[in-house]
Amino acid sequence: MPADLDGVRVFVVEDEFLLGIALEEDLKAAGCVVLGPFRSLARAREAARTEVFDLAILDINLAGELVYPLAEEMIARGKPFVFLSGYGAADMPNRFRAVRRLSKPHNAALLLQEMRNAQAGG
Repeated sequence: MPADLDGVRVFVVEDEFLLGIALEEDLKAAGCVVLGPFRSLARAREAARTEVFDLAILDINLAGELVYPLAEEMIARGKPFVFLSGYGAADMPNRFRAVRRLSKPHNAALLLQEMRNAQAGG
């Protein structure tokens, strides 16, 4: 696996149990350190304030709660993130339409590439 993600600490917010497991496996196979998955917005926001991480993967809809308040915090802190969701850009607030977004179910290779791009700021 590419060394550029080796040791990268990834904060994962995902409420779907099986998808969370798949994400964790894919990220660990790429050498990442996985924090989470956090399954609720409240727990994710609390953990994001104390955990040290390099970037985040955020599901948009967490059992009916939208992750946008956490995304706002990520932007304010300068933390790169990628949305992983069934939501299309047209379903999102204008403020977040330009944020990197991948559709569920995820393609591991595309996700890792988007993570590299997010880290590079590109």
